[in-house]
Amino acid sequence: MEFHGSSAKQFIVGGPFGWGVPHNHRFYDKWSNHHTFKPHDVLIFNFTDELSNNDVAEVTRDAYRKCDTENPISHQTTSLARFNLKNMSMNNHYYICTIHQRCKQGQKLAIRVSFRK
Repeated sequence: MEFHGSSAKQFIVGGPFGWGVPHNHRFYDKWSNHHTFKPHDVLIFNFTDELSNNDVAEVTRDAYRKCDTENPISHQTTSLARFNLKNMSMNNHYYICTIHQRCKQGQKLAIRVSFRK
């Protein structure tokens, strides 16, 4: 799901499924491959597991690969967490859930920002 406003878009990560432990380990890879992200777009993480803790952290590529939760770039614990893709020096952005082993269960997202017009 995406929303248009001015030139930037807002994306609900995972569409109607939202941000939770997916049934398919590659769910978020498939979701991100169906979208084109541009500078100043906004990712919105809608936490779907309302009964337990949930969160989202922006991390480095290495932390994403290892599901390392120790030193996130930023960390949000409230649903409808928003991340603005404004860092013009980064093409790739990485997000993980830091709760329990959810990252290793597939609750992680990697996106590529396109600088083409």
